[in-house]
Amino acid sequence: MNNVKERGFTIVELLIVVVVIGILAAIVVVAYTGITARANGAAAASNAASVQKVADAYAADTGNGSYPTLAQLTGWTTGVARVPAGITVNSAALTAALAGDGKTIQYLPRSGNTGACIRYWDAGASTPGVVALYVGNATGGSGTGTVTCT
Repeated sequence: MNNVKERGFTIVELLIVVVVIGILAAIVVVAYTGITARANGAAAASNAASVQKVADAYAADTGNGSYPTLAQLTGWTTGVARVPAGITVNSAALTAALAGDGKTIQYLPRSGNTGACIRYWDAGASTPGVVALYVGNATGGSGTGTVTCT
């Protein structure tokens, strides 16, 4: 008779290892999703601040205190400030699906171009949603889909 013991892992030991790896993978995926959302929220805030500075620079550069329309803001080439490349500035409604990337900024001039509302989707907030910045005489907005700047 051969008294040599066979060596190896039992099926139970292998199953325990697979379960532990699965739990660790789930934790990593959840952590990564949160980090990505916070990074996109921070990028959107930074991009909105850039658009705000460009709008303020436009108003100062024109000398009449008038804030740009959307077309003037995105096509402005004579000033010292420009909307950075890679940022999508439009007047479309903001939703998580459209703006969760941190690069989409909504720009809405106030009636008479005396100010503007600059909105972005903050995916990294504890309650994700739209955040607004105001320039000039703009103090708020109304509406959820098509927003008016007041």
